[in-house]
Amino acid sequence: MSEGQQKRTQKCISCGINITGTTAASFKCPECGYQIYRCSKCRKQSNLYQCPDCGFTGP
Repeated sequence: MSEGQQKRTQKCISCGINITGTTAASFKCPECGYQIYRCSKCRKQSNLYQCPDCGFTGP
């Protein structure tokens, strides 16, 4: 993880809320490895997300 990613507040990539608790998901982008965070609500609803580094889109 880069220094910039460590200092940034963890926000859901789909809806933008601050991530707290253990119900959120954290994973690396399948294309470029960018760290992605998603809240439980967006995961449950299968909301789309787009990687800000490479543009990869996933459910």
